[in-house]
Amino acid sequence: MSIVGDLGDDAGRPLQPDADWPFFDADFSVSAQMLAQVRALTPHAAAQLWARHVSVQPDETHPMQLREGHRLQPTVSGPDWLAEFDAVSSEHPAQSGRVAAFLASHFHAAVAAPVLFMASRARAYALTPAALAACWPCLLAIADESPLLYQPVTGKFVWCRPHGALAGGEDKLQSDS
Repeated sequence: MSIVGDLGDDAGRPLQPDADWPFFDADFSVSAQMLAQVRALTPHAAAQLWARHVSVQPDETHPMQLREGHRLQPTVSGPDWLAEFDAVSSEHPAQSGRVAAFLASHFHAAVAAPVLFMASRARAYALTPAALAACWPCLLAIADESPLLYQPVTGKFVWCRPHGALAGGEDKLQSDS
């Protein structure tokens, strides 16, 4: 299964040291094996996925702009990502903490199915759940103002709130179908 799903291989690109610098930062110590499981999506592909899974409203281009009562309402609380963020190092890898455990348990139903990191309608990454556990600090270094993690196969999502709280749930449209 392709990480970018049915959008085609040209919807994503391998990570690049300049554009995607946190993935290559020594402080986050992400292995080449994990980096190979992450694709940066083109702005066009990100917009397609945003429209399909988040919002078609033209003024809702960022997770913090979604209207009150939007269908992606959290039902479970997770740990504080901000508390763990600064502790991540080669001695304390991201995948060994409470955030990674929460993400793994939340997205466990389809372990091989890609998870999307959506910073906005124009910026997104697709990655495997294993890469998510190792790379969540890199993603939050790129965008930490309420980005959305969404797994299309399951409809499960997690909000990464700016004050550090993680909150997850299941897409009401997915669960009703």
